[in-house]
Amino acid sequence: MKTFFFTISSPLVYRNLFFFPGSVFDKLKKLVFLDKNLRFVFLVQKKDLEKYRNFFGSNLGENFVLEAVKVSAPKNFVQKLFYFFYSYFIYTGTTRTLATLGVRPDEPPAGGKRWLAPVKIFIAKTFGKIGFLREKAVPWLYPKIFSDRPFAGIFEKYNPTLVFAAHIYGQYDLRLICEAKERKIKTIGMASNWDHFDKYYLPLRPDFLLAQSEQVKDFALKYQSYKPQSIAVVGYPHFDFITDKSYAVPREQVLRELSFPTDAKFILYVSGSAYCSDEPDTIEKILEWADKNELGADTYLVIRPYLGGRGADKDFDEAKFNRFEQHPRARFYKKEFWGDLEKSIQFFNIMRHADAVISIYSTIVIEAAALDKPLVGIGFDGYRVRPFRQSIKRLMIREHFQDVLNSGAVRTAENFQDLKNILKNYLENPDLDHEARARMMLRLANGADGKAGDRVVAHILKNI
Repeated sequence: MKTFFFTISSPLVYRNLFFFPGSVFDKLKKLVFLDKNLRFVFLVQKKDLEKYRNFFGSNLGENFVLEAVKVSAPKNFVQKLFYFFYSYFIYTGTTRTLATLGVRPDEPPAGGKRWLAPVKIFIAKTFGKIGFLREKAVPWLYPKIFSDRPFAGIFEKYNPTLVFAAHIYGQYDLRLICEAKERKIKTIGMASNWDHFDKYYLPLRPDFLLAQSEQVKDFALKYQSYKPQSIAVVGYPHFDFITDKSYAVPREQVLRELSFPTDAKFILYVSGSAYCSDEPDTIEKILEWADKNELGADTYLVIRPYLGGRGADKDFDEAKFNRFEQHPRARFYKKEFWGDLEKSIQFFNIMRHADAVISIYSTIVIEAAALDKPLVGIGFDGYRVRPFRQSIKRLMIREHFQDVLNSGAVRTAENFQDLKNILKNYLENPDLDHEARARMMLRLANGADGKAGDRVVAHILKNI
């Protein structure tokens, strides 16, 4: 029996490859039906075991096994120092936002104190330029410094033929790749989101990378020391679900569920929550324009608050959005839809029929572009002017978002009058910038042709 390891170490992996009908997991089930000598062992963190046991349910059997392995974050001083050192072999706009400015304006940056910025830049401009350190020394040192080998037992138990690390940005998958390399077992990897390769340098590379887009491929080459021959572009598997027209419902059904008039137009506003302090100013203005029919007759707003897992984010959202709850032209969509098929279908039908989508520099811009929705960005801080480290503008310098801004697919408002004009133009002519959105989709999502999952499974079969 050929055994294949597959990680589910992030909710993004579950969304991308397991959750939706026709997913990569569903395609793997078909493979097993045709070849009983294939066995897939799904590896999860111990804390997630029951959650995924509930998902797999009766799907588990001899050919599908769920195993929990606990992997801890770096603990001792040497591990933390080494982690810090190799992480800053790159220093991009995204790195600067995360590690120097901070993604939440009122909290310290993720990478430590702001005064460490010169050290991080120095590492990137000196050690980060040395190919020997990036490609030889750091990968050699990694198993020496992280020497506890949490996956050794599971390798001894199953003796896998191939390892698929679906979230190589995370320490869990890096430790798995490390164990596989020590045993000379072939590895395939994916980043679970579009914004991972431009954040920090990763110390290990799988033997073969499945990149979701030309952008991800270019970032892997530019920032992560990959070679072109070790990368294939496959697309985003969960976009197969988003663009599947068999789940589409008529516009009048969506309007009825939202309690909007049959001739209404509506804007979908996807919140950035604690990343953006001044969103209530923007929402207040849009509703004011709608009340005065300045955007056209019967215009409404659907607000999806940020679905962050932290209690602080939810409290922040409540404080920001409570005053709009009773507004007759506002509706809130507060459901966590990924993981629930009915809610996911409902949300993407709301997006499918939205007349414009406002997104605060998130993955939603690609998902909305896949449905050819007019896209609006916010490039100003409401009624006030904030310092750059607290301004919404800090989110615009992230490397992965430059392709979006340069594509012309998103019109960015620099002030309220600008925002009003952009919305009016899109509501009157939703085909504006259609060609730019199509170009952006080729660059950022491999065209979203509905066959990404098939390509992932084809590469799995080829490597098995």
